[in-house]
Amino acid sequence: MKLLYSNKKGTIYEHKSCEPAFRTGRHFVRLDKTEFIKLPYGSYMFSLPARYPVLVDKHQNFSVLKKDEFGINSFAVSAFLASAYLRTYLPAYEKSPKAKNLPLWAYAGAAIIDNEFYVTGIRIDDDVRSDPVLHENHDELDEAIKHIVKLYPKNRLVEQLSVCSTQYGCLCARNFFLSRHEAPVPISMLCNAFCLGCLSHQKKSSDFSHSQPRLNFHPTPEEIAELILHHFDNADCPIASFGQGCEGEPLLRGDELVRAVSLVRQKTSLGTLNVNTNASHPIIIKNMIKEGLDSIRVSMNSPTPKYYNKYFTPCNYKLDDVYESLDTALSAGIFVSLNLFFMPGFTDSADEVEALFKLLDKFPVNMIQTRNLNIDPDYYFDKIEFQDGEPVGIRNLLNLLKERYPKIKLGYYNPPVKN
Repeated sequence: MKLLYSNKKGTIYEHKSCEPAFRTGRHFVRLDKTEFIKLPYGSYMFSLPARYPVLVDKHQNFSVLKKDEFGINSFAVSAFLASAYLRTYLPAYEKSPKAKNLPLWAYAGAAIIDNEFYVTGIRIDDDVRSDPVLHENHDELDEAIKHIVKLYPKNRLVEQLSVCSTQYGCLCARNFFLSRHEAPVPISMLCNAFCLGCLSHQKKSSDFSHSQPRLNFHPTPEEIAELILHHFDNADCPIASFGQGCEGEPLLRGDELVRAVSLVRQKTSLGTLNVNTNASHPIIIKNMIKEGLDSIRVSMNSPTPKYYNKYFTPCNYKLDDVYESLDTALSAGIFVSLNLFFMPGFTDSADEVEALFKLLDKFPVNMIQTRNLNIDPDYYFDKIEFQDGEPVGIRNLLNLLKERYPKIKLGYYNPPVKN
């Protein structure tokens, strides 16, 4: 196993003799080959500016590589894994005093093994719906967009998804036009949380920017229902999901949301209606369920109030409201997923594991969607004031969840619960 590093232009090199170190939380660790998988197709390799790679030297100590043998400045290398893969360790580096916060990606450790790129990760979901090879049919997509936009020329939401599927490369938006799997239904410009890693809104004073603009209009219930009904009529095992990365919190449009669900269910009982949410308004969720909502995915970085509040910065709601929403959904018998943001060294720390188990004992959800948290690890740890502890390991945590909660599915995607 050999260390990867890059120059300032982003060219990646293999170190001739030294192996890489990796990180869990703030700790450097040495790993063996069993912790690695080949770099999945559709993943990306990144150079990490102003961050010097940490290696394991010949004395088995951790050392920092600031320049290579030719005197060229050396920077750490990371991987961003394709959908359905969960990272297990972070890249190890030492920050320069001039280092700025990294953009909103999930950084995984990487190395060279037998002349190939390998990464610290695991495939968490066998569903192929977002495998990159399925989304290389650009000509087919273009024709589908033209066709569907002509069918619904006055529907602003259809027009919005045409932008999302092309300019922003949203795989769910592509699915809508190609009549398959899960279709996104963004509906809200506003949010009642100010998440550190928000993909659609960051303050102007932030050291990094959002990854795509937020929705800039409020579609009507009729526009929403029209889009969903089209998808349900044309896709196999279709899902329509409110609450996307390009919008705020859908529950803030409670009355319109309930009305849209009602309009759909007046026309068809087919398809899965899902909401991705921070679950801040239990009453709205209860009303949506009455009108025909099938599933809910509740986002959470931690069940520990301090860490939850530091990350989400909730406005006019509390973590207890989230728990009430979980109880409401479970009591109603709909499918409930916990969208848990994973960060190696934090999510698998002993205290967090204990808190997660207590949460699952009280609220036995149907599924945990294990999602990589897209954020600079150091920025995240600093902002939530995380006190490093001894982690059990991401792989071990997954095994513990399977053993202790065999009925809880571990995965990555919202399932079609009516399949």
